[in-house]
Amino acid sequence: MSEDFSYPEAAIIQPASSATADDGSAMREMISNRPHWLIRNGNLILLFIVGLILAFTWFVRYPDVIKGSMRLVAVNAPKILVAKTEGKLERLLVANESVVFKGQPLAFIESTGDPVQMLHLHNWVDSMVEFLENDSMDALFRNPLPVCNDLGDVQPNYQQFESAFQESLQVLANGYYQRKKRALKEDLAFLSELRDSRLRQQQLTRKDFELQQIEYNAKDSLAVQKVIAPMELNQERSKVISKEQSLEQISAQAINDNLMEKNKVKEILDLQKTMNDQREKFKSALFTLKSSAEKWLQQYVVTAPEDGKVLYTSFLQENEELSANQQLFYIQPPETIYYGQMLASQTGLGKLRPDQKVLISVESYPSPEYGYLTGRVGYIFNMPTAKDSFMIKVDLPHGLVTNYDKVIFFRNDLDAEAEVMTDDRRLFQKFFDRLTALFHTN
Repeated sequence: MSEDFSYPEAAIIQPASSATADDGSAMREMISNRPHWLIRNGNLILLFIVGLILAFTWFVRYPDVIKGSMRLVAVNAPKILVAKTEGKLERLLVANESVVFKGQPLAFIESTGDPVQMLHLHNWVDSMVEFLENDSMDALFRNPLPVCNDLGDVQPNYQQFESAFQESLQVLANGYYQRKKRALKEDLAFLSELRDSRLRQQQLTRKDFELQQIEYNAKDSLAVQKVIAPMELNQERSKVISKEQSLEQISAQAINDNLMEKNKVKEILDLQKTMNDQREKFKSALFTLKSSAEKWLQQYVVTAPEDGKVLYTSFLQENEELSANQQLFYIQPPETIYYGQMLASQTGLGKLRPDQKVLISVESYPSPEYGYLTGRVGYIFNMPTAKDSFMIKVDLPHGLVTNYDKVIFFRNDLDAEAEVMTDDRRLFQKFFDRLTALFHTN
């Protein structure tokens, strides 16, 4: 049994014609509606954005940078003071950031001697050395030797010097040798006067002898003529011989006076040699004491090597145990010049010029917290180093003050990274240079 399912023709065509009508109406609606403003003005907006970017690249400058490593160097750098021996910090003599002068004691380290006595003795010895250099021995002994009985290891040298000092007082000061030397010089003066007197006496006696000789010659002529008797001539001859003997006696006395004068000179020379030997002995004892005192002070007394400001390296307090070579103080001189030694590679070296700005980041002081130092290119060395790098001297006009107004404390061989600002060019120029390079490459 079968059923014939058939549909009317109108029923079949109706859906197709309905779909066609819907598509047509949608197309007409799309064509009739105006597009959104973004679609209408898209080209203008894109052109405006591109122009704005180009204007931004024209007004914004971005310098070329040459990077390199740097080491900070100082002329008359801060001096670090360390403990030369282990022991307790017996006494602190200055406060942190105090202004001190050269040679001023800063701290005493525990020792077997009294540092105050040692400093007093050392100052006296220095003044004595100055007197010796000026050859002022009299002024040397007008300053009495300080009494010291607690010098520790230096006490034996002090006692030896004290003995040499007392001997020198007798020899070199107003003691026996000085008085004897003055007496010998007075004897020389007397002998010199006596020699002059002998000389005048000899001249007078010679004149008298010459007159007596003339008279004898006259009498001799008369005796030849038989005018006078031979006996009278003999009397005149006796007078001539007597005058001649007087001349010989005066000559002998003059010789004796000369001999006595030479003996006095010899005594003075011997005495002077004794005094010189004692002087050298005194100098030797003085410099031995000076050397031992300085060695003791260097070991147990910390002193300022120059004028400046003292800075503690750590928190210090009395009776603190110190180890050998422990850092204690820095001495900041009143005038210190800082500069940088920068090593730059050959890349971009031709762009470097004197007086270009340099930004320096010290490794020990992070730049986000402390900022950076500013410098200027001072000098560019022409010859490369062993590593084919070039040395650049960077001046620091503001010293070690960062752009955050923070002071970086200098230590030897502080490492840093440096950036030299070379050509301060616009971003547009950089972009144009890239396009030009691409064009020439193609």
